[in-house]
Amino acid sequence: MKNIILLLILLVTAGLLMADTMPDFTLPDLNNQDVTLNSILQKGPVIVDFWATWCVPCKKGMSALNKLAEKYDSLTVVAVSIDAPKDIPKAKSYLKSMNYKFTALFDSNKKLAQKLNVVNPPYTVILDKEGNIIFTHEGYETGAETMYEQKIRELWGLTEEKKETAEPEPEKAELLPKEKSAEPCGELPCGGCQ
Repeated sequence: MKNIILLLILLVTAGLLMADTMPDFTLPDLNNQDVTLNSILQKGPVIVDFWATWCVPCKKGMSALNKLAEKYDSLTVVAVSIDAPKDIPKAKSYLKSMNYKFTALFDSNKKLAQKLNVVNPPYTVILDKEGNIIFTHEGYETGAETMYEQKIRELWGLTEEKKETAEPEPEKAELLPKEKSAEPCGELPCGGCQ
């Protein structure tokens, strides 16, 4: 009996220590070009967000994810539509009208979504550069993007966002937020644009 309990404890511990990996996939993008898991892992960490055109929280979350994509050059953000095949033109139209910076893919048969047990969008997955799933989140609430950004920065080994203008370490320079424009942002009152 003791051996069985010990074996069960070892199996549970081993299961917790092993990271889940993103299932391999090939999905079409906005231009019907195939995109693979391997190709999106090239730059480093990846945020994959499953969404649908009928999902209002998904659209709010996509705007926040786009801001992260614009802020970090070394971050890949991928929005995966799980709309039915008949709704793909509507999804493509929406994405084109929003002019998002991130990659948009389409999983209309929901094969990838099913492999990840995605039931309700939005469903967000953060991957390290090896494709290991390090974080998942279901739903969207304002501020969730801060949690995503924290997880990404941890993957890069950055614990705090730099507040000063000191020169960053050369190997981490491309990971830091892009410089702000001198142009007014149009979001007044904000305390002054830089």
